[in-house]
Amino acid sequence: MSTKDVTFVHLTDLHISAPALADETLVGDSEAALRRTCAEIARMDPQPEFVVISGDLSNHGEAESYRHLQALLDEAAPKVPVILALGNHDDRAGFAAAFPQLAHDPARPFDHDLVVQGIHVIVLDSSIPSGVEGDWEAGQMDWLAERLEAHPGAPKLLVIHHPPMLDEATGADFPWKSLTLRATRALREAIAGRDVIGILSGHIHLDRVEHWHGVPVIIGAGHHAASDPVAMGETLRMLDATGFAICTLRPSGLGVTFVPHPQTRAVAHELSLDALRAYIAEKYGEAA
Repeated sequence: MSTKDVTFVHLTDLHISAPALADETLVGDSEAALRRTCAEIARMDPQPEFVVISGDLSNHGEAESYRHLQALLDEAAPKVPVILALGNHDDRAGFAAAFPQLAHDPARPFDHDLVVQGIHVIVLDSSIPSGVEGDWEAGQMDWLAERLEAHPGAPKLLVIHHPPMLDEATGADFPWKSLTLRATRALREAIAGRDVIGILSGHIHLDRVEHWHGVPVIIGAGHHAASDPVAMGETLRMLDATGFAICTLRPSGLGVTFVPHPQTRAVAHELSLDALRAYIAEKYGEAA
């Protein structure tokens, strides 16, 4: 590992929707939250080496929403590399249409990697078209195994929208699903013994760190609304709470500082888990 400290920023769950779409499903002002994050990043001294956005870039996956996101990033984001991942709210075809410079085949998962400031960043697309939970398509774990062999000596930072399942023994999961049990186990086997310094995730809308088989999983609340971590029973409560994270890789390991935006933590939206399950079944054809 390098002896130089490397600082980068983790954003997640932007849920951007083009203004012309008048998206009534948004429960928070995600565009304002992103602008606030960009303004905060611009104040950082020194500037971060790169920015990672770990999925749910849009709210519904329209090409116009991704073009709006590109305009927001061009206008407000600092001039540092921005690394993008896709989540379950994203659409590969819409994303590819708006970001042709990324040369993404919309028929395939958006998996890619690069080395920046000595860190090998590996982005895995855990989204399943028309699905909520995360899983791998054929060939993705083979691709990951190949990339983990590349750039020996460079620590690996994984970016995956869906965090691994909490409890592999019982199959316990978040109310709105994460990686499937099969995908969780496949990921664990793939990275065992590798120099993986961390996994950046989102999806569950919580500022949270899980120490998963020796690897820190850093999950962000995101830019739409946050889940209520105090009351996670039979009702899903989304709070007025957004923010991002500043991450620093030191010789001693990865450190994370969560940066909350000004917030009331008032309930912005409330839904019973039965209603959530019914919505998932209707929209995605999945059993919750």
